[in-house]
Amino acid sequence: MNETTRAQVLALLRSSLLVMGIGVVLGGLAAPLWHSMVTLPTYTVGSDGAASTTEKGLTQVFSTDAMYCLVGLIVGLVIGCLGWVLMRRRGAWAVLATAASSVLSALACWWVGVLIGPDSFAERISSAKEGDEVPVDFALHTWVSVLVWVLSAMIAILIASLVTVRRCSTRNGHSEPASEASLD
Repeated sequence: MNETTRAQVLALLRSSLLVMGIGVVLGGLAAPLWHSMVTLPTYTVGSDGAASTTEKGLTQVFSTDAMYCLVGLIVGLVIGCLGWVLMRRRGAWAVLATAASSVLSALACWWVGVLIGPDSFAERISSAKEGDEVPVDFALHTWVSVLVWVLSAMIAILIASLVTVRRCSTRNGHSEPASEASLD
């Protein structure tokens, strides 16, 4: 491998790692925001030791997933824009690095959010006394929510690439002719 090729590979690797590192940091920073946006439902311990919640409490269980998706939509857009700015001359590698960055960001947010807690619902409810209100675990209930982060980042990088290509072609004063595909 000659020096030019080695330098190009190193530059590509460096910029890819930078984009992915930024994604992990953004995901970790988004976790406290996600945590603060969620109101966890509580179970109330009765005199007979049974725990119960309201219908509203049952529906609030999924608020963690909904807020995770909302945070992911915003963070994904930021990652997509940053990925485009940092890697726009790298072609398909920009898309791959941005996709990997958004996945890592989503996983970092999920992990830090769960670490913030609360967790161990079974232990907390078993040690609760009559009249205590015990919040459910702070957890994500479906991994599909991670895809919102990726989709959002891909939409941002797609729009950025379309706007940039359009601006460059009008600035040059000509547009490239569309090629027709032939089935022959």
